[in-house]
Amino acid sequence: MTNGTTVGAPAPPESPPRTGHWFEDFAVGQVFTGPPRTFGPDVVAAFAEISGDRAALHTEHGHTPDGRPLVHGPLGEAGFFGWHHELGLSEHVEAALDTRWEYLAPIHVGDTVTYEMTVVRARRTSALRNGVVGRSVVVRNQDGAVVQRGRTSALVTARAAVDDHADRVGRAFATTGWARALGDRLDASGPFTRATATWDGTIGLRIGDDVVQFRVYRGRVLECGRRTPHGPTFVLGASDLTWVQLLTGPVNDFTARTMRDEFTTDGDAYEYLRMTAALVALVDEARALAGACGKDDR
Repeated sequence: MTNGTTVGAPAPPESPPRTGHWFEDFAVGQVFTGPPRTFGPDVVAAFAEISGDRAALHTEHGHTPDGRPLVHGPLGEAGFFGWHHELGLSEHVEAALDTRWEYLAPIHVGDTVTYEMTVVRARRTSALRNGVVGRSVVVRNQDGAVVQRGRTSALVTARAAVDDHADRVGRAFATTGWARALGDRLDASGPFTRATATWDGTIGLRIGDDVVQFRVYRGRVLECGRRTPHGPTFVLGASDLTWVQLLTGPVNDFTARTMRDEFTTDGDAYEYLRMTAALVALVDEARALAGACGKDDR
């Protein structure tokens, strides 16, 4: 025996190489792009055979001046998952979860599309050995027009089973942990406390399907979480993608986004307008919190 190893014994098998993207390799705000894909007639014909949808609209002629057939909508969606695999992002996916897809404009045979995927959620499960990665997808044709848009999530294996919730809380948008961390920052924010110095109410934020609330009284955040005793005075809402772009992007363009109607408001619209300065300060603090988390991830 030498150092616990039998001389001449075969070497122990090596662990398989750790390639591809594990859960830890995804962070909210990451944007993935890749090479364009052209939907040629052979691909569309093969999909017609596999799906059984051999309608003339897809196999013979379409409603365009040159009569090009229409690509099946689900083929554009399926193309995303192939693109996702080709980029090496699927190797550690354990299961597909929910998928929601919109067909906004036609794709015709011969069109070339590009996929852009933004990570809008990356939350480790309570088991710690994996996590849920939410992805927002925009599909554009060769002219830059958005033809499809979707949201899909997957369960992804983690490289190691560790509790890193505290490290990720800055970008765990709309969770109670994130709301509490943001509430602490708002209490220390001069612009926010000044903007709410005479206010008594509750600000609700809807991020995708999730809502968190901040009970504010005269410049202080008294409570924050999923619910407050009297409910929100108003709720400011937008898609996951809009919030992620706002909170992780290069500038606070909240006002510009409201002018483009990217946000909706439910509840007391007058109080919402009164709190515009407070909301800008809130976004500033949420961006700072997300930025601190991003630095920890790198």
